Amino acid sequence: MPGIYCFHKKLLILMLAGLPLSPAGAAAEPEEPVKTILIGFSGALSGVSEAFGKSLANAAEMALGEINRQNPKLGGQRVFFRLLRQDDRNDPQTSATVARQLLQAGVVAVIGTSHSGTAQAVAKIYSDAGVAMITPAASAATLSEQGYSSFFRMIGHDDRASANLADYTVRVMNVRRFGVIDNGSVYGTAVAASFFEQARQAGARVVARERVSYTTDLRQMVRRMKQQGAEALFFGGYSAQAVLLAQIIQQEGGGLRLMMASAGVVGATFLIAARSAANEVIAIESGAPVTGMAGWRRFEEEYNQRFGLYLYGLTPFAYDAAQVLVAAMRHNGSANPRRLVDTLHQISFRGLTGPVAFDAVGNPRSPVFTVYEAQDQRWVPLQTYEEPPPARKRPEAGQAATPNPGSPTMR
Repeated sequence: MPGIYCFHKKLLILMLAGLPLSPAGAAAEPEEPVKTILIGFSGALSGVSEAFGKSLANAAEMALGEINRQNPKLGGQRVFFRLLRQDDRNDPQTSATVARQLLQAGVVAVIGTSHSGTAQAVAKIYSDAGVAMITPAASAATLSEQGYSSFFRMIGHDDRASANLADYTVRVMNVRRFGVIDNGSVYGTAVAASFFEQARQAGARVVARERVSYTTDLRQMVRRMKQQGAEALFFGGYSAQAVLLAQIIQQEGGGLRLMMASAGVVGATFLIAARSAANEVIAIESGAPVTGMAGWRRFEEEYNQRFGLYLYGLTPFAYDAAQVLVAAMRHNGSANPRRLVDTLHQISFRGLTGPVAFDAVGNPRSPVFTVYEAQDQRWVPLQTYEEPPPARKRPEAGQAATPNPGSPTMR
């Protein structure tokens, strides 16, 4: 009976192989479809601010990676969040081109930009498209005064930072004579003008107000400031430029404290680059001291393992920017860009940096600032400001807060 034998042999083979015996179970269950949701990143990924821009992109990438490992769903559908990085080179024209490319690619929101000048150039583009732009680093106060409902920022603006820094340096450090310079950027000119006014209102004297460029003889400028009796030099400019200033001040024998606000210098990168010249540099940055952030140690260890250097004081705000965007989408059960903008104005989220919530113009509802001093390759927190300073009027264009007419100009 070879036919029966063959039948039983085939049955035994199927049983041993664990294969289904019924035709109904013969096909494997189809995999659940996964929808990719694009979130854009626009920042300086090359040039003088390359390290800073990359730190922000890395942190946002890290946040989305953690979320994707949780197999997230929106409206019952599996989704995968992808960060689409674009280099705007800290150039307003390039950033506008990048904005249009990101919108054409179909991003539902954008994390960026990393500087105030580029943020100013693209805010209207994203607003017209109804796409949320959430910057972890652009601090110029005027950005939130343009009337774009899709603009959000994770950090407090320059006027608040300047007022707090002026309060600390004059009241606590007893500095009475400042030199104030800027690098000609939107951020640099705004923060320097604000500090100029805040320091004067706090009772200090500004002995010199100048603008520098990459062709300026910084050594002569430092000597000139010291000759004019400045005890401290406030610099409105970028971290990489501040490293050079700190080194020149050290080479010229010190005697001039370098101070900055909202420049992103608080972090290991500045300390490593400036080395011993970093000592006694004073900086105020958004947020509470990182040592007080719940989850900071885990974040720092994972970041360093994945990306190495490029960890700045503002880096965690990019991480939280990605987190709050996804939290808003989860709240909606949708990645619809216009619904996302509306939800961000109402959301209250607990992030790595603390509570995240935005006011009607996109500023954080409860901005926190901390004054730091660099000491022996560490940033030591000196004072944290949680309450707003007294309201002070920002100087209008053309008032005394602008650089002296004979000062070098930014090219």
